[in-house]
Amino acid sequence: MVSFHSCAEDEDDAPVPEPAVENSITITIDEPTNDAVVSNCEDVHIHVDFDASIENHEVEIVLHPEGDTSNKLIDYDEHNHDKEISFVQDINLCDFAAGTCFHLEVVACINHDCDQAETADAEFCLP
Repeated sequence: MVSFHSCAEDEDDAPVPEPAVENSITITIDEPTNDAVVSNCEDVHIHVDFDASIENHEVEIVLHPEGDTSNKLIDYDEHNHDKEISFVQDINLCDFAAGTCFHLEVVACINHDCDQAETADAEFCLP
């Protein structure tokens, strides 16, 4: 009896492709916390961290008085591929009346085209 074997791999022996690893980003607004009343309008501390499972692509931070999106007090946009990005800035808000509230809006692009994004926001007020 003669038997022949093929040199080609059997379909069952073909390598199985690894599943695609998806990037994920965690945004942490450390300061000010949501619904906070800041104690010192001269030195309001803004601190936002971006932690990516693979890499960041683009991050945006906008601070404006509540209801006035055209008055951007912070308008930060950074294209960066680090896994961790930290934004820290102090801002003086004493030109605004007591009781004025502010909206901090944060966006992180999950992929290069930014068709997927993670968002976070916080609102805080002056006493």
